Formats: sequence, C-alpha cells, structure tokens
Amino acid sequence: MPLPKISKPLHHPTLNCKLTGKTSKTTIQYRGIKYASIPGRWEESVSVDTLPVDEKGIFNATTFGPSCPQKKGAQAWDLTLIGNEILEVEEGQGDSEKMNEFECLHVNITVPKGLEEGDAGGEGRAKGRLLPVFVWVHGGGLSMGSNSWPQYDLEKFVARSVQIGKPIIGVAINYRIGVFGFLASRELGVEGNLGFKDQVNAFRWLKMHIRGFGGDPDNITAAGESAGGISLSTLLCADVGERLFDRVAVMSGEVTLRKPRRKRWHEGLYKDQLKMLGLEGLGPEERTGRMRDMSAEEMAEKLPLAQHFCAVVDGIWLKSNVELSMLADGGSEMGKPGWCKEFVIGDCAADGTILKGRILDDPQAHSRLISLLSTHLTPLQSSNLLSAYSLTSPSSSVQTTFGLRNLATELRWYLPSLVVHEGWKSAQRKRARYHFHVLNPFEGMHRRTASHELDVAFLLQHYTDRIPSHLAYVAKQMADLWIGLANGEGLEVYMGSDTWGSGSGDQVIIISDGGVESLSEEDYDDVYRNGRGRILQQLGREVGLDNLWKVADLWQGVRQEEENGIKAKL
Repeated sequence: MPLPKISKPLHHPTLNCKLTGKTSKTTIQYRGIKYASIPGRWEESVSVDTLPVDEKGIFNATTFGPSCPQKKGAQAWDLTLIGNEILEVEEGQGDSEKMNEFECLHVNITVPKGLEEGDAGGEGRAKGRLLPVFVWVHGGGLSMGSNSWPQYDLEKFVARSVQIGKPIIGVAINYRIGVFGFLASRELGVEGNLGFKDQVNAFRWLKMHIRGFGGDPDNITAAGESAGGISLSTLLCADVGERLFDRVAVMSGEVTLRKPRRKRWHEGLYKDQLKMLGLEGLGPEERTGRMRDMSAEEMAEKLPLAQHFCAVVDGIWLKSNVELSMLADGGSEMGKPGWCKEFVIGDCAADGTILKGRILDDPQAHSRLISLLSTHLTPLQSSNLLSAYSLTSPSSSVQTTFGLRNLATELRWYLPSLVVHEGWKSAQRKRARYHFHVLNPFEGMHRRTASHELDVAFLLQHYTDRIPSHLAYVAKQMADLWIGLANGEGLEVYMGSDTWGSGSGDQVIIISDGGVESLSEEDYDDVYRNGRGRILQQLGREVGLDNLWKVADLWQGVRQEEENGIKAKL
C-alpha cells in the first residue's frame, strides 16, 4: 500500500489548529476529521469543534477514519455491482479498513492545491473567492458503506473540477448505518433516525468550519446515490429547522424507496434483530442488556449484510407519513422545503438490478406479481401493464427476467423520479431531471446493462483509465455536469431552456454511450422507455399513486405496516 504524501500545515481559524493532509498532483485531502461524538450506543450524536493535536498543534489528517461497524467484506461486495474490477486501496481501506462504533462520524475534505497556509492566493481559492462545496453522501442500503471506500473517494472528481477551471471543494461524510444508525425500539428507549440526524450534524459542522478550508458555507451542493439519495430526500421531508444545503442531486433513490414507517413497523424490525442475534427467548431485562453490551463487531457479523432500514415517523423530527402523492403535489411542502433552492433527480435505466435477490432471482416473482395485480387492479389495468412489459405470456425465461427487471426499475425508481420532479415543477421551483443509460462495459453479472451504481463509477472518475475512450469522455461529461451544478450553473447548458420557473417545457438530460444529450420529457419517454412512463402515470391516476406504490412494495416483499394490529390493506 502506498504511503500518503503529506501536505504542509493548513492553519484553520475555527478549529484552532493546523492540519496536514494527503497530497496528489492537484489536490490535498484532509481525512478523518471528526464532526460529532457519540456519547453511547443508540444515543444522538453531539457536534464537536476541536481535534486532537500533537505537541506542535497539528492534527494528522492523512489517514482514514473508521467506518461504522458492518459486515466484513461489504466494500468488496459493493464493487461487484460495477463488475469484476478491483480498485487500488491505501491503509485504512480494503482489508485494513477499521471499524469503530463511537469514532465513525467524520468527514474527508478534498481541496484544490493552493489553499494551504502561505499560498492562499493559489488557483484553488479562485483568486480569493471562497469555493463551492460539493458534499457526497454514500450509498449502501442504509446497511453498509463508508466515506473511506475507494469507490467513494472524491479526489479525482475534485481534480476534474480544477482541470476544467471550475474548482470545488469535495466533502465525503460518514454516518451511522444499519442497526447502529436506524434501529428504533420502545423497549430499548431508542427513537430512531440516528443516522439521518448524524448527517444533519455533518452539514451543520460544514456550515461552521468549511470556510477554513476555503469553502463557501452559503454555496453547498449535496449529492447522493441509492441510500445517499434516500437520505438527502428524507432530510428534505424532515423538520431540520434550517438550511442544510442549497441544491441537491438525488440519484437512484428518493425517500419512498425506503419510505418512513410508523413506530409499530419498527417494532417488528426490532424483533427481527432479536431473532437473528439469538436473543428472542430471553426476558426483557436480559435481552436489552445483551443488546447494549454485545460488541459492535459481533453484532454486525451476526446480522445480514443488508436489511430494510428506513426513517421513523416519530411526530417530532419526521412529523407525518411521507406519501408519493404528497411529493407529486406542488401545493405541498413535503420534500420541497423553501430552504433548498434547486433540485435534481434521476435514475439508471436498469436500477432494478439491485433487486436481483428480492425479485429477479425469485422463481415466484412473476406469479406473485400476477396475483397482486389481480387483487388490486382491474383486469384491463393488469393486462395493459403486463403487456407494456411483455409479461402477458413471455416466450422465454430471458424475456421474463428482462420484463420483471424493467417493471421493478420503473415502479421503484423511474415513476417516483417522474412524479417527484413534477411536484417541483408544479411548485415552480428550480429543478432538473436526468437518466443514465450507459451500458456497463465491465465483466460481471451486470455487463451490458445500465446497472445500479454504475452512475457513481462514471461520476467520480474512478474507472476512466479502464474503459474505452468514448466512455471515458462520457464519464468526464457527467462529472462536468455535476461540477457545473455545484458552481451554480444548473444543467441549463444541456437543457435548451432557462425557463426554470415555468410550468411546462422541461428538457430531460440523457447520459448514454453516445454522450450527453437532452430531449423533451415526452420524447424521452417514447425513445428510451417505449412510453411506459405515461402508462405508469396514468395507472397512478386511476388507482392512486400511493396504492400503486404499495403494490410495488408488496411485490418486493417488504413487511407492511399494521394499524391497530391489523395489516394495512390497499
């Protein structure tokens, strides 16, 4: 593993210390900077404003901070979503990744060179101007992930911003995940939402301290994919009480993909943990004691790689249910708080690849779908939907799998992106929509599909030296779009219109093997989705968006909520 090259010290005025970071050709990365402390298991994090320093008053920010405890090998498994590629690792990554339940709340900050002490007028500060801040919230199904993972490193992304003359500061945040971040239990006295509240503390910390790294606290763009997108979309629905970021890109996962649930639902999830940990047969006092005393590492290894964690509707932080119909309603502030100035949402054409285990590999998925549709839709509605996805009488198992993948993708990702974008449009708020159609070039289980998480590989520039030159160019184009967004340019350069306040006429960004282009919303649906978006939207109007969402949720096999002990029905 290569040793990091160390920068000269940066004097930070609000942290009251100096920091040394790891240098590259055009950037410096300050790693493992703690933004909050965790007083105890399942307690809310508390912001911190000091760092441990040596006798010279210097904090060594050249090493990665620990991840939140999770199943070993999660980072390598996550890479298989891209393909059979292996990324180079440093100390603190790969097999040397460290985990610590109470020391996992930190940020990695990547800045263009020229901001360190004695060179404040360098190109990084753009002639004295504070730089835009780009914050990355990692994915992982709320069960895994870390800002130290090489696939989430922002160094190449920031280097690209310098290369095109639009320098930004990149921040990758860590937050509690899995049972440590999203468990809720009356018996344990745990209210839940801890991982989301960690993220809020990270944004608050940045507003206080990013200026010392040359960043503008009043110009923050947040982006996240999958669970990262779910997280940011959830923050837009919560009562956070302040502006956390100025604009946001929600990628392949908005709040209803992991819809917040009532406390009763979370009690069922808590019982699942007791069973998997071998504690269900114990008395209340003994099992709660074991839950609090069991080592984090043992707990993480006994529990599955992924579970269906989500937010808790607690009536305080998250005051009410979040429904797809609310997000689609321009008259509702749900998911559209006034403090967020600009909203971008999009997906991958085959996001359903991430449901391989839940749907695509399930031999009963097709028959279960038929049963659900016959129960909740009219015969004509069912026939039209199945016909649109070639599932009426598929000629082969390949055709069935292809149709199921498209339907899973478009019920869980594409339709929500359409209606959530429509909500921002009808509210006459600044917004944009994109869709990722690049075919996966890597050997692996998702080759030749625009698979889930492939967009991250292209955006963050980690594979540009491993793909054909025309795809490397597409990756750079995509990064340039997000860099432009962070610089306040929006996506207008590709949209063909600057009438963002109007109620119609939006263009859609398409990122494909041929590059970046834009089409009208209708043309996009016709050309790239064979008109299926209109079919789903019409069906949503007929049966109700929220009912259609429930059909998809039941098909995916997610436990349904119960009301007064009776399972909720459509």
